Amino acid sequence: MGKSKTPRKAPNNASQGSQRTISSFFAPTQSPVKAGADNSHPTPTIGKAKPSEEKENETADQEENERELDSPPLTRRRTTRKRVLEDVEDAEQATDDDDYYSKPGTTSIATKKLRRSPQPAANLEPEGKNQETREKAPNFLAPAVAFQTKKVADAGKTLKYLYNPFADATDLDGEPVDPTTKRRREKLHERFVQKLGKPGSILDTSGVEVEGEAPEHDAEEPEDDEPGPIAKRFGGGTKGKAPPKGGKKLTPLERQVVDIKRKNPDTLLVVEVGYKFRFFGEDARIASQVLSIMCIPGKMRFDEHLSEAHLDKFASASIPTHRLHVHVKRLVTAGHKVGVVRQVETAALKAAGDNRNAPFERKLTNLYTKGTYIDDVDGLDGDLAAGAGSGGAAGTGFMLCITEKPGGGTGTDERAHVGIVAVQPATGDVIYDEFDDGFMRSEIETRLLHIAPCEFLIVGELTKATEKLVSHLAGSTTTVFGDQIRIERVEHKRDAKILAPSHVTKFYADKLKSADSPDAAESNRLLELVMNLPDLVTICLSALITHLSSYGLEHIFDLTKYFKSFSARSHMLLNGNTLSSLEIYRNQTDFSTKGSLFWTLDRTKTKFGKRQLRKWVGRPLLHKERLEERIEAVEEIKNGESPKLEPLKDLLSKISYDLEKGLIRIYYGKCSRPELLSILQTLNRIANTFPLIENPEDAGFNSKILNRALANLPLIKEDVEAYLDVFNHAQAAKDDKYDFFKDGQNYEAIDEHKTGIVGVECDLGKHLNAIETTLKRKVTYVSVSGIEYLVEVSNEKNALKSVPATWVKMSGTRKVSRFHTPEVTNLLRKRDQHKESLAVECNRAFAGFLTEISTKYQKFRDCVQSLATLDCLISLAAVANQPGYVKPEFTEEPCIEVREGRHPMVEQLLLDAYVPNDIHLFSDKQRAMIITGPNMGGKSSFVRQVALIAIMAQVGSYVPASMARVGMLDAVFTRMGAFDNMMAGESTFMVELSETSDILKQATNRSLVILDELGRGTSTHDGVAIANAVLDYAITELKSMCLFVTHYPLLARFGERYPENATNAHMRFEEANDGSENITFLYQIGEGVAHRSYGLNVARLAGLPQRCIEGDSHTPSPNLTPSTPETNTHPVAAVKSSQLEKELKERQTTKCFDGTTNNTRAKTILSATKDEEDFDPLQLLASIENL
Repeated sequence: MGKSKTPRKAPNNASQGSQRTISSFFAPTQSPVKAGADNSHPTPTIGKAKPSEEKENETADQEENERELDSPPLTRRRTTRKRVLEDVEDAEQATDDDDYYSKPGTTSIATKKLRRSPQPAANLEPEGKNQETREKAPNFLAPAVAFQTKKVADAGKTLKYLYNPFADATDLDGEPVDPTTKRRREKLHERFVQKLGKPGSILDTSGVEVEGEAPEHDAEEPEDDEPGPIAKRFGGGTKGKAPPKGGKKLTPLERQVVDIKRKNPDTLLVVEVGYKFRFFGEDARIASQVLSIMCIPGKMRFDEHLSEAHLDKFASASIPTHRLHVHVKRLVTAGHKVGVVRQVETAALKAAGDNRNAPFERKLTNLYTKGTYIDDVDGLDGDLAAGAGSGGAAGTGFMLCITEKPGGGTGTDERAHVGIVAVQPATGDVIYDEFDDGFMRSEIETRLLHIAPCEFLIVGELTKATEKLVSHLAGSTTTVFGDQIRIERVEHKRDAKILAPSHVTKFYADKLKSADSPDAAESNRLLELVMNLPDLVTICLSALITHLSSYGLEHIFDLTKYFKSFSARSHMLLNGNTLSSLEIYRNQTDFSTKGSLFWTLDRTKTKFGKRQLRKWVGRPLLHKERLEERIEAVEEIKNGESPKLEPLKDLLSKISYDLEKGLIRIYYGKCSRPELLSILQTLNRIANTFPLIENPEDAGFNSKILNRALANLPLIKEDVEAYLDVFNHAQAAKDDKYDFFKDGQNYEAIDEHKTGIVGVECDLGKHLNAIETTLKRKVTYVSVSGIEYLVEVSNEKNALKSVPATWVKMSGTRKVSRFHTPEVTNLLRKRDQHKESLAVECNRAFAGFLTEISTKYQKFRDCVQSLATLDCLISLAAVANQPGYVKPEFTEEPCIEVREGRHPMVEQLLLDAYVPNDIHLFSDKQRAMIITGPNMGGKSSFVRQVALIAIMAQVGSYVPASMARVGMLDAVFTRMGAFDNMMAGESTFMVELSETSDILKQATNRSLVILDELGRGTSTHDGVAIANAVLDYAITELKSMCLFVTHYPLLARFGERYPENATNAHMRFEEANDGSENITFLYQIGEGVAHRSYGLNVARLAGLPQRCIEGDSHTPSPNLTPSTPETNTHPVAAVKSSQLEKELKERQTTKCFDGTTNNTRAKTILSATKDEEDFDPLQLLASIENL
C-alpha cells in the first residue's frame, strides 16, 4: 500500500532504536555491556550487612534489565486458550475454496511477503530442525486469524485466509489447478509448517497451551548449527536457546514470594528486600490504594495466568523499613490480613555459610489483623474518647468466636443454641457465654453491642437469621462499630464435640508441665474451669487457640484470672436496643462518643482507666453492698479530705503510657528495649508514690475500695527495682542491644563474641606494622563513608608503585587512593561474623529476660488494675463535683423516685438551662405512667432521662437531681424509634412488635420498661388494640415499672381502670390567646391527658408550604372531596385534621351498629359516648359483643 517492499535494515543493537525488525527476532541475543565500565578490578564487598543486601538487590535488578533487553518489544508470540470446534470439518467445507488467497488486503504485510517470496523446496529443512528458531518466530498469521478468540460463527472469516490441503484446489482467480501444482503447494505448505510452525491457526492446536494445564517441555532436538534458508533471509544467526513456553523465568526473589503466597493466599505480604519492604502483584495494587503510594506496573497474578504472559515482572510498591508499622496499621485498619516476610539471615553469616550464592532466606515472621495487632502499644483504637469517627465501641479490640446449632422451631418460633468466646489480645481479657436465642436474635445482638468486636471468627455455618445479623453488624459503617469488621471462617468438624475438649485439655496440660510452682495452683484452677465449660464454648475456645497460634498469641489463654462469663447476673442487663436508644456509648446523630453517657462520665487520665470505666458504664452493679462501697469511695474523693488524694491525682496525670497493653506485650515477648524501660520506670514510680502497707485498713481512707487499691500499688516495688538493676538505662533508651545488659551478668555467649571482636581489632592494629613495612612509611587507618580500616596512599607514581597487586582499591580522590589489604578484608569478615552472632545472642538473651519478667505478669497487672479503679473513682468524683448533682440512695424495694431530675447529656450540650422534672414509680404501687402530649414536647427526653439516672446511680455515680432514690433494677428495656430491618426482610412494624415481644419475655418486676409510641406502625384500630394489650400485660402480669409514651388519648382510660397502678401524665404547654394555633412548649410533666398532639405546629416548624397547612384565598370545601379546576379549592391539613376526627367517630359508631337487632340498646350506648373525650371504642366493642 505505497510502502517499500524492501525490508528495513535492522539496528546494530537494542540501544539504537526503540523498534526491532523481523530479522532481529531470529538474531542471537548478546549480553549488553555498559559503556565505560571498568572491569579491571572487581567491586569489593564491604563486610557489613547493608552493602551485601544492596548487592543482591542490584544483581536482581540487573537480571531484570537484561531480561527486558532480550525480550522483543514489538511483538510476542501470543499463547491463547485452545478452542475446541465441534464441527471443524463442516466449517471448512462451508468456506469457499477460492477465498483462501482472495482479498489479500485483509491479511498482514508479513503474510503477504511470505506468500510472494516462497523458499525453494530444496532449501527447506525437515521437521524437527531448527526448533528454537521456530520458537522465536513472530506470529505472522495472528492478526489474520484474530488471535483465535472469535466465536465459531466467525470461523469462516478466519479460515479462508489459511491454507487447507483438503479443500478443492483453485488458483487465485478461482479456476481449478492441475494436480501437479496442487501437490507442489501441499509440499511447500508442509515444509513451511515444519520450519516455522503454524501460528494462530484454529485448526492447529499444537504448541497451544490450555489454561490450567502445565506446558509440556520441548523434546530433545538434534544439533543443527546451520541456520535454515528462512532464518538466513531474516537475519538469523546461530541457533539460540528457545524461550520457555510458560513465560519468563522468575527471579529467586520472585520464586520466594510466590511460594509464600501460595501457602498464604488470603494474606497481603510485605517482603523485606534490603532497606525497603516491598509489595508484589495484586498486593502492590491494594497497598497502593490504601497507603497512597506508587505502584510500578507489572503482573498482578501469582498463578502464571496466560493473560499476563506478555509481562516480565510483578507489579511492585515499596515502603521504607522504619515506617513499617505505620503502614501495617493502616492496612490492618482497612480490614486486611497482613503478613510480614523478613530476611532471617544476615550478609556476613550468609557469606560464611554454604549458601553464599543463594538468595537471602526469607520467612513469614508476623501476621496481623484488626484483632491481633499488638505490636504498637497504642494499638488500633488510640484514645477511646477521641474515636469520633469510629465511635467508642470500635476501640475495644476484641476478637469474637461464635458457633451455634439449631434449637428447634421454624419461622418466628425458630430458636438457636449459641456459644461465644471473646478475647482481647491487647489486655488478656476473655469473655465466654452459651445461651438460647429466639427468632429476632436479640441475645446475640446484645452481646455483640456490649463486646463490640473488631473481628469475627465463625466456626461452621450459622443459621440464616444469625448470619444476616452478623453480616449486617460487620458491614455497617454508621450504626454499630464505626468501620467494617473482618470476618474469618473455619470448618466445623463433625466430631468437634469430642476433639475440642481433648484439644483444650492437652493445651492446658502442656502449660502445667512447664509452669513454675507459684503458678501451678492457679493453672490447676483454670484447668478445672475449662473442663467445666459448656460444649459450644469449648468448641469456640479450641478454635481460638488454633487460630491465634498462627499469630503467636495463644499464650493469652495462660492467664488465669481473666476468664469471665457474660451471663453472670451480677450486673444490670442493658440489651442492644437500650445501648442504642439511650446513647450509652455513642450518640445517634453522628455515632461519635460525644453526647453519650460514657462521654458524660469520662474524666479519666489514663488509657487503661478509660477502658475500665467503659466496662462500668455498660454493666451497672446489682449488689447493693458493692454499689454502696463504690459510691462511698466517690463521695470521699469528692470531699477531698485525705492528704493522699493530691499525690494520687498527680501520679495519674503523669502516666501517659498504656501499662495494660505494655504488660501484655512483655508477656508475648514483643516488647522493645525502650518500651521495657518506660514500663518498668512507670511501674517504679507507681510503687514508690506510697509506702508499703501491711494492712490495707491503714492506707488512710475510710473507703474499703480505696484502701485495697492503694495498698496494692507498693507491692511490686521489690520486683521492679530488681529488673531495673539488670540493664543499662541509657543504652535501653537508645535501643542498643549490644550494651543493654550490665557487666557481670551471666551471659557467656555475649561475652565470648565481644571478646572475639576485641581480638580482631587487636589483630588489625598489629597488621598496621606490616602495612608500614610494605609502604616504607608511617600510616594510620582512615574511615570514609562508613568503610573502616582504609589504607590511604598518595596517587603519586612512586607511592603507587609500592602498593601490592593484591590490595583492593575501595575509593579515592584526585590526590589519594584508599585500599584494603587481603588481611584487613579477612579480619573485617571475621569481625562482622562476630558482630552478627553477637546480635543474635543479644536478642536471645533479651527474649529470655522478657520471659522472666512475664512470670510476674499477674502481679503487675493487679497493680495496674487497682490504679485503673482509682482513676475511674476520681473521674466519677469529678462528675459529682458539678453543680446540681446529688448522691443517690439505694433500696431493696424496686422503685425510681427522682425530684428535679435532668437529662445528663442534653444538659451539658444545651446552652440554656434544662427544665427539671419529677418521677415516682413503685413496683408494688403506682408502677405505670401513660405519657401524652404535643409533638416535640419533650416526652422522649423525659423517659430517657429517667432511665439514664437509674443507670448512673447503679454505676456508682452522682446523678443530676435534687433527690434520687433508686431500687436495685435488674434491667432497663426500651422500645423507641422507628426503623426497619431490610437485611432480615422485616418491616418497621415487624421490628417494633418483635422487640416488644422480647421485652415482655425478659422483663421482671425489678425491670424498667420504656415503650415509646407502640402501635404507630399500623392502622389506628390495630395500633390501639396492640398498645392496650401490651400495657395491660405489663401492669397486671409483669408488674414492671413502665413508662408508656403514646399519642392515643384512648389509652388514658387505664388510669381509671387501674387507679392504684397507673397514672396519666402529659407534657405541659400553653396555647396562644390570640386565637391562632401557636403553642409554647413548657417541657414540664403534669397530671392528666393531652387530647391533641398539635402535629400541625411541627409541620410549620418543618417548613411545609403555608398553602398546604392553612389553605389559599379560597374557602376550602367543607367535605373531603378533592378540589376541582372550577372551584380551585384545596382541602388543607387544618380542615382535614378536625374533620377526620369527627368522621372517624361517626364511621366507627355506624359500623359497630350496622345490622344489629337491638337498636334501642345501641342508641343508649351511642348516647353515652357522644362526647369525644368519653368515647372508648374498646368499651364500645365489648358492649356490642354482649348484644
